Amino acid sequence: MSFLQRIANGLGTLLGVLVEATVTVIQGIKQGFEDYQRRTGLSSSDVRTQAQRDRERLRVVNEEIIYLRNRHRSSGGLSERERRRWHDLKEERDALNQELGRAKEVQAAEKIIDNESVIEKVEIDLNTTHVLQYNAFADSLNKRCRVCGRPMKLQWRRDLAIAGPRDFFWGCTGWYLPGTNDGHACKFQEKLARNDFGLMTDISEPEFELSAEEFGIIVDDPGTSSIIAERVSDLQSDLKKKKHGVELVTCPVHGENMVLRNKSGASGLLDSYFLACPHWRPHDDNSCPFMEKLKSGAQLAALLKSQTGRGVL
Repeated sequence: MSFLQRIANGLGTLLGVLVEATVTVIQGIKQGFEDYQRRTGLSSSDVRTQAQRDRERLRVVNEEIIYLRNRHRSSGGLSERERRRWHDLKEERDALNQELGRAKEVQAAEKIIDNESVIEKVEIDLNTTHVLQYNAFADSLNKRCRVCGRPMKLQWRRDLAIAGPRDFFWGCTGWYLPGTNDGHACKFQEKLARNDFGLMTDISEPEFELSAEEFGIIVDDPGTSSIIAERVSDLQSDLKKKKHGVELVTCPVHGENMVLRNKSGASGLLDSYFLACPHWRPHDDNSCPFMEKLKSGAQLAALLKSQTGRGVL
């Protein structure tokens, strides 16, 4: 990380700020943001334009890597020239992902600065765990597995209607990837530290005016669930028509925006949707296996807010 020096995401939320004062942190972000602009000479518009170019190039790089991988599997090997090309493409993908990570950092800082008046600190307890879930699936910066170095994601037990603070943990994204560790590339988990329960976020969101229990009751209401499902389906149709992924979340392997998908045979609203890598293919063991279930009303609220400007309430 360069100037944020902490976890941030596309929602303009800072995690891990239990002991710091809000005004001090935001002043530090402002200073770092200004220093970055002076050092690079890039405006916010320049950063967004370059990020779009990097995303387009990343798609091309991923397609060629996949082509070479499939060729290797079908023919049993690659020529020396193809092996060198494969290696160069993977290095380029890593570099592009680093650049896109920096762009996300800049955009997160800009969002925090623009919304300074409604950014406040929230300490997660039994009444506010939905605030943590609201930020759970957004790309986290600077949270890496200390075993394998892969990005980690905020997780909680799936069988709970309302998760308590002790039910959350950091899980390595290597769990979703094939490997020798009981079928997973990495299974490392880590308990949340005390500091992880401090967030700085936009407290003007109507979802945050309710307790976790009150919000859960509203989401469980059949009428509300039907409206949410209709809005998510409309969003899914719009994204598919535009051939866009979800801007908030990227695949940790390929770096591309995740695709909003339906689960077949779903048992209810919180069992209906998941995010998958654009290179994921059903019933294809050779495709990218990374996916993330949307298992809380708060996650659906964050998704709708980031893509449409309005959450669940």
